[in-house]
Amino acid sequence: MVRQWIAGAALFALISGYSWAEVAQPSDNILKEQFSKQYHGILKLDSITLKNLDSTGNQATWSAEGDISSREDMYTGVGMAADYYFVEKTWTKDRPVKFSAMLTSKGTPASGWTVNYYSLQMAASDQGRAIDDIKTNDKYLIVNSDDFNYRFGKH
Repeated sequence: MVRQWIAGAALFALISGYSWAEVAQPSDNILKEQFSKQYHGILKLDSITLKNLDSTGNQATWSAEGDISSREDMYTGVGMAADYYFVEKTWTKDRPVKFSAMLTSKGTPASGWTVNYYSLQMAASDQGRAIDDIKTNDKYLIVNSDDFNYRFGKH
């Protein structure tokens, strides 16, 4: 009877040890590179904290929180009058915005990583696009800028 208890305790310890094993996490550089690639270089990952939710073999699901920013100022069209486009600035270049997301990782440090972000939630609008000539072209009026009334009255 004692042998059965010892065998049972040993088996329990081995199985428990397997579930406590450390899950390999992609490096910050890999996470930033994959994020930039997934969002076409428009958004960039500034900082991230991962919490492992599930793992099997070389695959894991993570909860992520951190800061992201845009590589350019981003604008959304809100109206048009005659020859003028009214736009709202939705993202400011390099200004950090808090986010949360889920991500899956597949791989190991030796074999390389594939990372996929999904369920992205952020404290900023998910709309906008870069407008190259917005600072030099008078046809764009930014409704939430400090000089909107001056520029609007000038035309």
